[in-house]
Amino acid sequence: MISFNKGILFYHDAAGQGDVHAELGGVTAHLLKICKELVIYRSDAEGDIRKYCHTIKEEQKDYDVLFILGGDGTVHELVNGVLEANLNLPIGILPGGTFNDFTKTLNLPPTPVEAVQVLVEGHVRHIDVMKANDRFVLNFIGMGLIVENSEAVVDEHKSKFGKFSYLFSTLKTVTDPTFFDYELTVDGEKSTGTASMIVVANGKFVGGNRIPLKELIPDDGKMHAFIFKNGGIKIFTEMVKEKTTDNWNSISKNVEHLEGTTMQIHTKREMEVDVDGEIDLKTPVNIEILNKRLRLFAGPDQL
Repeated sequence: MISFNKGILFYHDAAGQGDVHAELGGVTAHLLKICKELVIYRSDAEGDIRKYCHTIKEEQKDYDVLFILGGDGTVHELVNGVLEANLNLPIGILPGGTFNDFTKTLNLPPTPVEAVQVLVEGHVRHIDVMKANDRFVLNFIGMGLIVENSEAVVDEHKSKFGKFSYLFSTLKTVTDPTFFDYELTVDGEKSTGTASMIVVANGKFVGGNRIPLKELIPDDGKMHAFIFKNGGIKIFTEMVKEKTTDNWNSISKNVEHLEGTTMQIHTKREMEVDVDGEIDLKTPVNIEILNKRLRLFAGPDQL
């Protein structure tokens, strides 16, 4: 079992579903087995965690490990704070959202108390991060239908499912997607076309569904673009239902797949871009992969 002198546990008061405070007791009991001192930091507003990461750097606070209990949006905020402040500290993610996609990629159990019992064993992996314009992105970047669908869901659904997690779960209800013209350059190779959605993925899961692609590994220095063309949404919903990599070629003829280390996406009209559930970028978007940039606790069989 690993040990640390001083750790900090971040959590957001409104993260995920249910009462996050109910999980804190069990989580902290296990974290105190490996941390001599543990600070608990409650975030009351978006941006609090990000700002505190800069405070850690500026005031040279003596933390040697970071933990976060929350959903994908809360994790996204911490990742941006850590990389902006250049904090070279290991991070333990405790699933506190609805689908908790990246904890699945890390092969961690689905509940905070189960996950923390794995974290204390100290399996730390170096994981890739995507950089989209000025934002750091752990799991996915999307535009088109994924953004339209997000904006169409009413507030009570956002409260129930979370800002990020419901997006792909409700795609099956879309019957008339809007198409857009794009220009995509991958490692210097340019392609053009028309699509209803483009998703660039680093993680293996989106909206609780595993992307059935054997080559998708979050520490190999590559990212994967999926371009949904005519009929692509129907194909996608069939694809994630299958839960298998064996039939990728037979069902993906309307979903183009490209991989690379750098990508530039231009659209004929300016479009909003979703980064890990936060819709706050617009096209054009320049993306690069930062190979093994973060140290994250993972399950022993991860990768």
